[in-house]
Amino acid sequence: MRCLPNFDAAQARQAAFPRERLQERLAALRKAVEGLPMARVVERPEAQADAAAPLQGRLQGADWGLPAELPCGALNEVVAGHADRPAAFGFLFTLMVLGLDNGLDRGHAGFGLRAGPAVLVAARRALSDFGEPYGHGLAQLGLDVGRLILVETRTDKDALWAIEETLRSGARPAMVAGALAGGLDLTSSRRLNLAAAPQRTPLVLLSGAGAAGTSAAAARWRIAAAPAARDSFGALAAPRWHVALERCRLGNRRGRLMNRPMNLPGAWLIEWNHVAHRFRVVAGLAGCLADRPPAADAGLLRAG
Repeated sequence: MRCLPNFDAAQARQAAFPRERLQERLAALRKAVEGLPMARVVERPEAQADAAAPLQGRLQGADWGLPAELPCGALNEVVAGHADRPAAFGFLFTLMVLGLDNGLDRGHAGFGLRAGPAVLVAARRALSDFGEPYGHGLAQLGLDVGRLILVETRTDKDALWAIEETLRSGARPAMVAGALAGGLDLTSSRRLNLAAAPQRTPLVLLSGAGAAGTSAAAARWRIAAAPAARDSFGALAAPRWHVALERCRLGNRRGRLMNRPMNLPGAWLIEWNHVAHRFRVVAGLAGCLADRPPAADAGLLRAG
């Protein structure tokens, strides 16, 4: 409440404090504030390294059979059409196998093997159309189901909260994966990046068909079903996917060192070896063919 005595007292204090001295104080304060960032850089030279840390650790693409890498400590987005959601879930679980097997942050010497579990957080609507994960099927892919924690939430909002809390916990999981029924907005993706960065946790999120908008994901994969490879007896030998890397912030530095293209947008037909726990590029596809059906002369039979 502004009353007359208070107003008079304020005027008296202003009159007792000359304007020239006030300007001097403000100039000194600005000078001190301008010097703060420089002082912090001198005292903490690792601050700049921390800013780039989310993209330093990664699961190397050359180690798991794809011409791209999985950044640790940053969001990796997987998108698929509604009919391709089961195939996208299969791709997501193969990445979790790699996270459990190769849970090593290679880009930072202070981080070693992650002995924690793999965590999958899924909204209920993301599982409603095609059912929940089946333990025996996951084991056939090579996943150690004893190290898998499944969290089911009512809504996408609850799933995003659970993922963020898991990333910020002290459990240091080998990998965190999520499945949403809808898309991911820019604000939510930034929050997930910030939560995954301190411990450089591998993070993969499966979004719905409407997830083609703007997000802060370090990499975006588009997945579509492909006919499974068969052996000489006609039995299923290896699952396959049409995959398209639409975006990757890692660049091609590692590819130049290996004299081969790496981390560049493209489309491929890949298959998964559940024994060796490794992908294999069957063929490179011209353009983004992830949503197109396979060619009629491909010589492959679709797994029913």
